[in-house]
Amino acid sequence: MENMNEYKLRLIQKIIRIDDIKVLLKIEEYISEFEKNNIKNIVSDDTAIYQSKIHFTNEQLKLIKEAEQDIESGNFYTDEEVRKMTEEWLK
Repeated sequence: MENMNEYKLRLIQKIIRIDDIKVLLKIEEYISEFEKNNIKNIVSDDTAIYQSKIHFTNEQLKLIKEAEQDIESGNFYTDEEVRKMTEEWLK
């Protein structure tokens, strides 16, 4: 069985692929309702996301900095551009 963080990551990846605003709003509504009803459990949960910390290696920090510079310089493709390039490539 996968651990909790792997499961959360898999859910996040699925949410990222959703392009329907109505679906995203429903997900947000569900999460907000869950948080409202379970706030005591979230606060006392040792694995709560606000308590976890990600420790990056120096190489990862360097790559993040480079990516930020690429974004500032406009050196990136939008999702739509990548999809069009992929469609062309697959023809």
